[in-house]
Amino acid sequence: MKIIGKNSVSTYIAYLLCFLFAVTLFHLVYEIIGHLFLAYKYNTDSKIFSNTFILGNDVGWSSNKWTDPLQNVLKFRINYPFTDIQLVTGIYSFSQILYNILGMSFLTLFFFFAYKCFKEMSQDQIFNNKAIKWLKSFSVLNLIFGSIGLFQFFYNHSSSGATFLTFIMFIFFGITLFFVVAFFKKGLELQNETDLTI
Repeated sequence: MKIIGKNSVSTYIAYLLCFLFAVTLFHLVYEIIGHLFLAYKYNTDSKIFSNTFILGNDVGWSSNKWTDPLQNVLKFRINYPFTDIQLVTGIYSFSQILYNILGMSFLTLFFFFAYKCFKEMSQDQIFNNKAIKWLKSFSVLNLIFGSIGLFQFFYNHSSSGATFLTFIMFIFFGITLFFVVAFFKKGLELQNETDLTI
């Protein structure tokens, strides 16, 4: 089986990435809706959807050395619809909510741009302007996310080496994609020269 082009591995990877994009988009939209319900409950003391959008000091966290000091802190928990399965939880604060939504937004965009890139690699002519555009956008997305993450890492004086390496990886991935963009531009130039010669 071919790696690129029609009916190739890249075609099936594009399908998988499209599915992952749809799943993360659902999660993002549902999380935003959940936080709107939580804000409504916080401001009105409403009990609406009390088993799905939970707000209180006890949202089902296990008692351990990390959660014990947070017993009297307001927390939230958003469950999947009609289940007790948790989608997201945390301390009910603007920064926590913002980080959650930005993180899920990045993941959604990550899968969307990756899908678009692989979709273009599934064409007969992979060296095209759309492929270059999507690869460049994907590169910028990773560079922005990695840079913001590193800034936040140093600003909060985090001590997690895994977090630091994760953001470095996204920056490295973004830089690598810039080289891929340059390769695709050169490929498009050669392809156009060949077409003119023919």
